[in-house]
Amino acid sequence: MSRRLEESLRRIDRKIKKLEAIERRDPLLHNSSSVTNTDNKSGDTLIAGLSSAASLTAGNLVFLNSSKQWTKASAGNGSDGGNEHLIGIALTSTPHNSGILTTGLYNLNTSLVSGSSGTFDIGKQVFMSPDTSGSFTTIIPSGSGEDVRVLGHAVDVTIIYFNPSGDYIEI
Repeated sequence: MSRRLEESLRRIDRKIKKLEAIERRDPLLHNSSSVTNTDNKSGDTLIAGLSSAASLTAGNLVFLNSSKQWTKASAGNGSDGGNEHLIGIALTSTPHNSGILTTGLYNLNTSLVSGSSGTFDIGKQVFMSPDTSGSFTTIIPSGSGEDVRVLGHAVDVTIIYFNPSGDYIEI
């Protein structure tokens, strides 16, 4: 084998090792520029449950109830709102078949972002909405009987980095 060929193979081998090291360090890279359209997502998907409640749409905040049915979550419904349940973002109207986003980025329809503008305050924590089941808000729930559960952070006006806390506080 020629010296030139050997050196080329060594360079390629070093580049491969560098790429493998990067992949081991950062296997779950989520890039907000990859979720530019409504209902685009980048993250982990879970398929579970036996059924889904009627009137679910892609982007709804949902929880898995004791009957193994996905239903809309709400900060205003106590234990019936998903405060202590497995929670995620529905990928379609039938999350028991197509799955939910459990962690990652999701570009929400503005109708699912509570508030007068239908947009998030970038960088702020995102919570379950106490007013509209299945929706999100950057306003901390504060009414009597409402639950405060951090769902993630707003990385753009309609994009959430969804990384829900398992903890909640009832007001």
